[in-house]
Amino acid sequence: MKLIGKNIVIRNFEMSDLEQFLELVQDKNNHKLAGLEYTEDVDFGRDLLDMYCRRDGSYAIALSGNNKMIGIIELNKRGESTELLLTREMGFVVDRKFRHQGYAKEAVEMMINYGFTDLQLTEIWASTEKENPVPQNLLENFDFKYMYEADQALPYTGQHNLVKYYLLKK
Repeated sequence: MKLIGKNIVIRNFEMSDLEQFLELVQDKNNHKLAGLEYTEDVDFGRDLLDMYCRRDGSYAIALSGNNKMIGIIELNKRGESTELLLTREMGFVVDRKFRHQGYAKEAVEMMINYGFTDLQLTEIWASTEKENPVPQNLLENFDFKYMYEADQALPYTGQHNLVKYYLLKK
């Protein structure tokens, strides 16, 4: 898949994205604020990139001028039952060096248009970490409505992760 915007391109991942991908997964802040996998292990990072290359609905956000990957955006299936087939959950993260420059806004807008126009979706969900107001404001600017908060506790770890869920209907 390839979507071309004014400043960015949303495209499939490539193994040549490894250096930029590692910057994302080696940043603990991305794990804390966006739920992105965290690792300092380069081999495991390469395996993660390979997984993203094969994962349906996961795409690289790249600069349109040089095709450099600067983030990740996803439209993940929410299930295979009939009532969920036309819904997706969107997630996104942009490398800290490229934040506050409008790239996430452009990527989210492109994915909303792709989801509702090309995929004929009826709903797009998004979740954010409770303590991460920046993507919450971005989603609300696109008319996503706050629906509920949930604790995504990890079994047997004692870790709790409060997230807010937002919904955009066609």
